[in-house]
Amino acid sequence: MEFSSEYCAERILETGFKAFYAFKTARDMLLYRYPHEINIVTTADLSQLSRLFSDLQFRKTRREHAFLRNSGTPVYFFVSEFPSNTVRIPGLLEKNSEMFLNALEPELFTINGFFYDLEAQKFYDPLGSFTQLKQGYISTIHTPSHAAEIDPSIALKVAKIYSDTGFKIDRDLVYFLKKRPGLDVYRNGGEEIIEALLEILISKRSFEALYLLDEWGVLEVLLPEVASLKNVEHDKDHHPEGNGFRHTLRCLQCVKRKDKNLMMAVLLHDTGKASTYSRRNGSPFPNHAGESKRIARKVLRRFNFDNRDMEEILFLVENHMIISGIHSLPDKRRREIFSSPYFPNLLELYRVDIESGFHAMYDYYNAAKMYRSFIRKNKFWKGVVH
Repeated sequence: MEFSSEYCAERILETGFKAFYAFKTARDMLLYRYPHEINIVTTADLSQLSRLFSDLQFRKTRREHAFLRNSGTPVYFFVSEFPSNTVRIPGLLEKNSEMFLNALEPELFTINGFFYDLEAQKFYDPLGSFTQLKQGYISTIHTPSHAAEIDPSIALKVAKIYSDTGFKIDRDLVYFLKKRPGLDVYRNGGEEIIEALLEILISKRSFEALYLLDEWGVLEVLLPEVASLKNVEHDKDHHPEGNGFRHTLRCLQCVKRKDKNLMMAVLLHDTGKASTYSRRNGSPFPNHAGESKRIARKVLRRFNFDNRDMEEILFLVENHMIISGIHSLPDKRRREIFSSPYFPNLLELYRVDIESGFHAMYDYYNAAKMYRSFIRKNKFWKGVVH
């Protein structure tokens, strides 16, 4: 069943239950941003929600009680009790409402401590966090150590909210995270952890957020294959940006159109360099693309990527060097590469790989020109056949 976030909230209200936009959703509304996820706190219980939404799903390991997801914006439901005789004080931002404080139990950050009443069409601010929101300041509702007890993956969640907002992180929180608490939680990943990492990768600040995760020790546990690139020293003439790790993060910074598969390919495209270094044959990293593909397959399986996404990411990793010599490929092989639905992302991966090292873009522009010519000829012949 197709749905919209407005439909979900209206359906709950129509059946006599309360519904509030909450947490990140209400925060984004206050920031005049389009929410990329819809959090709804409601008085309807799970059985009642199941009757309202036939496609409702449940995950025991998640903080939300239920969720809906289609091709659009995901909707997360949080069940809470709201007394019917609660006194409402008029105004945009209201404080110290016990019912909202109870509903905030799963939330970690003060700047996500907002609710929007769909019936009254007004916001509630039980923590008095609006000043921090205006100042662009990330802090935890409780002490950092208490927040880590609530959610051991606190470092990843801080990086995620930073990548989303770019806000300044509280000094005490940074000091706590630099002590690298609770890193074992990242060792085997987990659905929520992987989702948070992927959201960071497709954000505007993936470059900065991954540096934070590295500083806090998360990356070497969650993605040791990428962290190991810090030991890969590059020739300054070819990679003035520095070692393999800095090169990879610089590549992330150069991507113009971000999607999950492309960003994973960028992150993993050089992981084979750590084990292929050689001083012989004039190539310091012989067949590193093939080795990177092997490593990428292991990572993607560990992260539970489906076969279709794996196919694209592995294609990109394996072929990320081929653009530089595409003009000299046999016609059949060149047609195979150009015919792939993944070629536009392959071209983008090559572009960021070259741009990250501040090199000339001749091969990129030449390949793009050849690809456009191939597409035009293909359309012509398809038109003739039909």
